[in-house]
Amino acid sequence: MRIHIRSAVLMFLLFVFSFSVWGKEWPDNPANLLEPFGIGRSGYFRHGQSFKSKGQRIHSWSGGEVIWVSESVPGDGLIVIQHDDGFRSSYRGVETRPDLEGHVFPGEWLGYAGGDSWLFEITDIQRSRIVNPISLLPSREHVPPVTIGKVELVRGADHLELENETVLSPGCWTVVLNHSPSSGLTAIPVEISLYWVGERIGSLRFDALGESEEGTVMETPAPLGFQQIYNTSGELWFPGVILNAGKGTLELRIRDELGRVVSRSWMLSVR
Repeated sequence: MRIHIRSAVLMFLLFVFSFSVWGKEWPDNPANLLEPFGIGRSGYFRHGQSFKSKGQRIHSWSGGEVIWVSESVPGDGLIVIQHDDGFRSSYRGVETRPDLEGHVFPGEWLGYAGGDSWLFEITDIQRSRIVNPISLLPSREHVPPVTIGKVELVRGADHLELENETVLSPGCWTVVLNHSPSSGLTAIPVEISLYWVGERIGSLRFDALGESEEGTVMETPAPLGFQQIYNTSGELWFPGVILNAGKGTLELRIRDELGRVVSRSWMLSVR
């Protein structure tokens, strides 16, 4: 009898532990995703993920303590949950559940989506940074790989669309990628790297936002102001790309949320 009791207790503890470690949930149906973390449109950087609102229920990303509930305007409330692992999740633009307080479990419903869209954010309070939620959420299934649109090299008044056998002068260029991941139609990029003649010459990682004397910066891995990475048209700018004289291959690689890598390459003459 004692063995059965001990086994039951052990199973219960394993169940609780599994929820505390792996119990992460999408706060909304991934199919409702409008725009992911990033995308600097209209002069600001999106600090979380926005979801379209259809009056659906939203749920807690993970278990934790409700530390803030506010709804000054009906359907435009804010819920903040403190989690034991050092993260804090926020749910903006919601109609909160009337009895919401105390501890919530992973996936517990918090209220209803209000307005046209609502915003989900995750903050790493131990490191004082805003984290890209896609890195802490279960993988979305059956999303097509990232698509790569038109790619240009820009320096001053020079704008060159990348094609094979493009000829350009050596020096520092900006690579402009016409790609706006949105609507959940394709996977979300988490890292973009550039290679010149087989050697990596730079990378952008969309992990988190921090604060500096200049304001909000991306950790990419060296901190950069988001205006240096995105413009208001949703184009992604890859600044400070130095191409030395010679002939070789420039390769662009994008790693998505599922770990898949897509790439494009161009033979260039730099002289």
